[in-house]
Amino acid sequence: MADVARIDIAALFGEDAAARAACDAALWAGLRRTGAVVLTGYPEADWIDARARTGLAFFAQPEAEKRKLATRLCQPGNPNTYRGYHPHDPAGNFRTDFLDIGPAEPAPGPELPGIEIVTEPTPWPETEPAPGWRDAVRDYYATLDRIGKAIMLSLGRSAGFDEDTIHARFDGEHSTLRFLDYPPSGLGPAPDGAPRIAARLHTDASGLSLLWQGGPGLQAQGPDGAFHDVPVLKNCISLHVGTVMESMTGGAVPATPHRVLDPGVARQSVGFFLEPALTAPVTAVDRAREAPRVEDTYGWQLLRQLSSYDRYAGVISAPVARN
Repeated sequence: MADVARIDIAALFGEDAAARAACDAALWAGLRRTGAVVLTGYPEADWIDARARTGLAFFAQPEAEKRKLATRLCQPGNPNTYRGYHPHDPAGNFRTDFLDIGPAEPAPGPELPGIEIVTEPTPWPETEPAPGWRDAVRDYYATLDRIGKAIMLSLGRSAGFDEDTIHARFDGEHSTLRFLDYPPSGLGPAPDGAPRIAARLHTDASGLSLLWQGGPGLQAQGPDGAFHDVPVLKNCISLHVGTVMESMTGGAVPATPHRVLDPGVARQSVGFFLEPALTAPVTAVDRAREAPRVEDTYGWQLLRQLSSYDRYAGVISAPVARN
């Protein structure tokens, strides 16, 4: 089984064009070989583990405190629907509680019923779970956003698109920082020897995903169908491509299927999902319309996707095409 490549991406933030081109090539090759790469050398890398653990301190609070940030889907009376705390659904495909953090100033979306739900502000705890928690989380978001956008431009260059075209689609504040807490399952190995799954195989509906894990379990599926363990390394994050990037590049940059194995004990992780502006088209870059239809926008796609989830039934409706 091929190892997931470890790539120093410092050159993406420097002035050396040759070094940047070499980094572009390494990222491109690594993703196409195993579907994921492990990143080092990015800005503020020495703080990435500490900030992750600070953010994850949210889950050490009593359940009553966490519920103050829960969405109204599970805590009627709370004002938030999309951002905030989501306790896990025992009948769902993902055995994890998670906390979603949005941008400091959410950008508006296209004029669609329900768009106000996905542009709502992030709810914050009245009492911080740890000293400096909110500032640490905000800094973490900003750092990962900068890293994600630099990588997005890198992959765009490798796919043959100019930077301005790719950058314009992500020139809006709508990304998501997600802290995840997997309660221990207490389950041992399956009788047939097959791995137990904490999060089923899936692709992320984002441009890019940057993932941090506090323990092993994450696996990426390469183009050949083989699963590759994503190693847990100090102050490192892994890169995975989302379905939006696959769509924008006409399949040149395929999305990364990945899953999480159940270690049988508690597990925590963090995901940063770089998302396009809600008003940006998500059609292939080389087939973009001069004036995109609202049906081509990320806002339209996001509402359509959310409307298909059971938890949003009766809350978010699928958008309807204009005549």
